[in-house]
Amino acid sequence: MKKQYLVLAGLLVCSLWIAGCGKENQNASDTPEATAAPTQSPAEGELVDMVASTEEEEEESAENIIGTETETASQVTITNETGGEITQIYIRPYDIANTDYDWGEELVKGSFTLENGDKALYYFEEEEEDQLYDIRIAYAETDRNECFFRMLPLPEISQITLCMQGSGIEAVPYARYFDTDTQKEYSTLEDVLERLGLSGTNASGSSDGSGAEEGDTQQEPEATPAPTQAPSDTETPAPTQAPSSDTLIELAKGCIGQSVDALYSAVGTPSGGSEYVNEPESGETGYYYYDTFTVSTTVDGNGNEVVAGVW
Repeated sequence: MKKQYLVLAGLLVCSLWIAGCGKENQNASDTPEATAAPTQSPAEGELVDMVASTEEEEEESAENIIGTETETASQVTITNETGGEITQIYIRPYDIANTDYDWGEELVKGSFTLENGDKALYYFEEEEEDQLYDIRIAYAETDRNECFFRMLPLPEISQITLCMQGSGIEAVPYARYFDTDTQKEYSTLEDVLERLGLSGTNASGSSDGSGAEEGDTQQEPEATPAPTQAPSDTETPAPTQAPSSDTLIELAKGCIGQSVDALYSAVGTPSGGSEYVNEPESGETGYYYYDTFTVSTTVDGNGNEVVAGVW
């Protein structure tokens, strides 16, 4: 009998313990789970502010800046793909009548250099009468000459890349730029080759994939009707024809060793303007760009500028 009481007491203790555990599990299961709050999408106005702030951050993060940023300043991104390290940059409005070739102050002022592939942000105040600009660069490498990029429509450009075709003394500097109005990229290579009297095909034009390159369109010449002769015994003299390009080149070569005034008297003024470069070997050298040839000048022992070569 005593054993039965002990067994019953043990069963009672076990049932109380089991009931307690079930209560604890039930309370744990009744605890509500935390619900994650949905992420709210930014309003449309906030998105605009985010885009604007991103653009401002990109401008602020630009390390290579030339010119002065103002509320009225225009800006253009310049990329170096000439293959050398640029240490100096000059930019001026283009003027074909400019004979003193004053480039103004150098813009980099030793604050940075542009390795091949590097970029710089240029701020400038746009003048209504200045639609074309010239760029002049100098290199850290002593074996590289200064390079010139002429007649560039900077007010219409958002990005410009300074390039080089070829290498050594035969290298030709040219530029590619993105026009913000037409949303196309253009190249000045064909114009540069034409000014230098070199042959070039399909080197310039847009890169929109249409296959229409600037200068490809050729118009068929219209037949000129023969003039009606007046009934007269006196023959009308034939009109004087303009000298051919070969004739002009020969006339220019005949001016080698003579002054620039003699050159102008023989073949006229250059249609593409001219510029001066300080060459390491020959000193100050002038380049006069005609339609089909280029004339170089040097300074003789008496300090006079004379024609040195024609090509």
